[in-house]
Amino acid sequence: MTRRGILAGLVAVLAAAGGAAWKFRLFAKQYPPTPYDDLLGQIVDREPAIVFGRAARKSMPGAAQLAAGLRRDHRSLAERAAAEPGEAQIAEVAGWIVPQSVALYAALAAQA
Repeated sequence: MTRRGILAGLVAVLAAAGGAAWKFRLFAKQYPPTPYDDLLGQIVDREPAIVFGRAARKSMPGAAQLAAGLRRDHRSLAERAAAEPGEAQIAEVAGWIVPQSVALYAALAAQA
């Protein structure tokens, strides 16, 4: 066994371990479970979403109604956010103009 062989094997093992950690989100921030995790799991970082959602939820319905409305449409958050500006479904929250689904998901994160 040569030094190159050992180093190549070590690099391969480290690359596989890093890929597995990224794939399974081993180092991602963990949040306490909520009844809306099927929806909130699409938000990468909930902390900014909660701050934004506090401003958005002033004009939104309760969390259960909000979640039910979001679950009716089976598209992901990314798909909705990309399509809504073209469909004129936008919301103004604290001076920001965002797709309506972004405001709804943020409001749900703030209420959960």
